[in-house]
Amino acid sequence: MNSNNEKTGKHLSNAFKMLISWVILSGFLVLAYGVSYYFAWTFPPALSAMLALFAALQFKVIKLDWLTPGANPLLNFMPLFFVPAAAKVVEHSAIISQHWLVLALCLLLVPMCGLMCIGLIMQRLGKSS
Repeated sequence: MNSNNEKTGKHLSNAFKMLISWVILSGFLVLAYGVSYYFAWTFPPALSAMLALFAALQFKVIKLDWLTPGANPLLNFMPLFFVPAAAKVVEHSAIISQHWLVLALCLLLVPMCGLMCIGLIMQRLGKSS
């Protein structure tokens, strides 16, 4: 009988940790939407929520352990988030076939430029420390 109580206690503890994690993640998103609406920003609220969450993690306002229980199950379903994007690619195949060269250059050059910029920044930061 004791082992059943222990299992139930662990399940309740895990469920509570997951709930807290989701509340924190949702709180950042709701806050970002509120700030975006209040100040009439065109910056995507989901991106500003991620930046705020990153800042909170960096400044140790919240701990990563608090987010892990709720984030891990979401990451398991991450591929499902790309299904609508893939459907849109198929839907707009005529436009893509018309402008394939520009799209290919964008898909190659933009990440390369971003990686080069990040590399240069990290090299300079590495020299200063």
